[in-house]
Amino acid sequence: MIKKNEKKIYPILPLRNTVLFPQQIFPVYIGREQSLNLIDSLPKQGKKYIVVVAQKDGSVENPKKGDLYEFGTLAVVMKIFDMPDHSKSAIVQGVDRVRLIDLKQKKPYYSGSVELVAKEVIDKSVDLSPMISNLKQNYSKLIDIAPYLSGEQIKIFSNVKDPGKLADRTISMMNVSTEEKQEVLEELDILTRLEKSNVIITREIQRIELSEKIQTDVQDEISKSQREYYLREQMKAIQKELGEDEGSIEITELKQQVKKAKM
Repeated sequence: MIKKNEKKIYPILPLRNTVLFPQQIFPVYIGREQSLNLIDSLPKQGKKYIVVVAQKDGSVENPKKGDLYEFGTLAVVMKIFDMPDHSKSAIVQGVDRVRLIDLKQKKPYYSGSVELVAKEVIDKSVDLSPMISNLKQNYSKLIDIAPYLSGEQIKIFSNVKDPGKLADRTISMMNVSTEEKQEVLEELDILTRLEKSNVIITREIQRIELSEKIQTDVQDEISKSQREYYLREQMKAIQKELGEDEGSIEITELKQQVKKAKM
């Protein structure tokens, strides 16, 4: 386990298209050769520590240091599963924020020198309660409208007391970009982290509401077209029963217009 002001070499697991936060438990798919070698090299007994770092571009197959974010998360591998396609899946739990100083090797797996980040900053002269209350209110609204969130996740508000961890937990469960999540991971000032989290949640609410409005408008237009088609078909059926057709009706209307114009 890494200590404060200590630099230590850890296996590095590059993560595509998402970010692992401290205390978050997350399933990770492992398919790359280096990542499979990393998992196979972990000790059979005791704690299995690795450092998880998000890639800036998830499509890069063999990332270099510049392809990885500077901040990552020290994590414990809790469980490993063999998959039918010879890949693996692992359940990992985040422990602490760390900074990647350097990549030491790429084969047989990535490893690098890391250090714990500076202590989180809390300005005790600032009352965080309004910001925390606002975050809880916005996140409750998001849970109500986001299809990928469930009502059970509201429990995080009662289970998490630390404001920094509260911001981490809310953002970790959202379907937002890697860049947005990474921005929260790298923020050590708790007030600013809460503010950034609130902005992300509010933006996600607006995105979902706009998407729902567009879908509703499209559905209304489709329903209107279907209703008009149904009425036209009904009119045709009535005209047929009366011995009329569209051509005779048009001629009758033209005759009336000619007569009215005294032509």
